[in-house]
Amino acid sequence: MKTNNVLLGILGGAAAGAILGILFAPDKGSNTRKKIASNANDMKDNLKDNFGDFLDSVSNKYDNLIQSGSEIYKEGKGKLEAIASEFNTQLDQANKKV
Repeated sequence: MKTNNVLLGILGGAAAGAILGILFAPDKGSNTRKKIASNANDMKDNLKDNFGDFLDSVSNKYDNLIQSGSEIYKEGKGKLEAIASEFNTQLDQANKKV
């Protein structure tokens, strides 16, 4: 999670620097507006890509969690069945002695 925050901070800083650089650059207003629009589109695309990567990461972690939970459930169920079987065996032996 800290890596994502650092990455977003770097991207935000770079975007702010680019915008400030364009605004203070000696260029015609129409060229400046084109550059701002172009940079805004680039930032939008980067944000979409980063958000998509974030969603993929969350989805993978969720899938791994579900798989781990399923494995733990199956293991616990198997142990419980073994204990129940042993209990029934012991109970049958006790009934035979009585």
